[in-house]
Amino acid sequence: MTEQEKNLMVSGQLMVKEATELSISNSEEYEAAGKILVDIKTKMKKVKDYWAEPKRVAKAAHTQLCDREKEMLQPLTDAEAIIKKSMMTYQQAVEKARLAEIEEAKRRQQEEADRMLEKAIQAQTEGNDIDAEINLAMAQMVSDMKPIDITEAPKAQGTSIRKTWKARVTDPAKVPAYVNGIEIRKIDLTALNRLAKMSSGQLQIEGVEFYEESSMSVRTATTPNFAKNAADFDPEF
Repeated sequence: MTEQEKNLMVSGQLMVKEATELSISNSEEYEAAGKILVDIKTKMKKVKDYWAEPKRVAKAAHTQLCDREKEMLQPLTDAEAIIKKSMMTYQQAVEKARLAEIEEAKRRQQEEADRMLEKAIQAQTEGNDIDAEINLAMAQMVSDMKPIDITEAPKAQGTSIRKTWKARVTDPAKVPAYVNGIEIRKIDLTALNRLAKMSSGQLQIEGVEFYEESSMSVRTATTPNFAKNAADFDPEF
């Protein structure tokens, strides 16, 4: 810690002590408190000015490191995206073929069930109750059978396919605020504050209360023109 940093730190600690001991019971003490606020604001500016350049240098260095990292990662990211796209295309083609095979198996299965049902009806018509019952049972059994999935999904060590349901908004005006007790439309508090300011709190919105809040702003003390940076200030506060 430099000598200037020590002075700035001590100055802040002294201001905390002064603020803690402050008592306001009349106009003169109120005015004196205002002067202390201005002094605090001035000292805050000194601290910010002191760290402005180191922060700028650190930010520039961080940005440069991030740019170099991004430059080195970019070809790897591109290669990853190309391979992933090719693998997903193949996986989707296999999945499409698998579903088509299942549908074809279901169709043949249903044809067989229908054929047996016709045989059961024919046997019933001919008075052969036993054959009718047998063919009816077989038709039901074939209809209930689950098609055999003969196509396996492609596999590659170290990779996996994850399917996730997602949503897209088709009409923002129709989206409700809550669904099943979960908030899906976040309240824009910034927009509500703008409405409060524009209407001076007179606008009525269900579930919203407008209120007036007071705050105090403090300006830094006027400094001589020659004091352009932290080094120009007297470090003794």
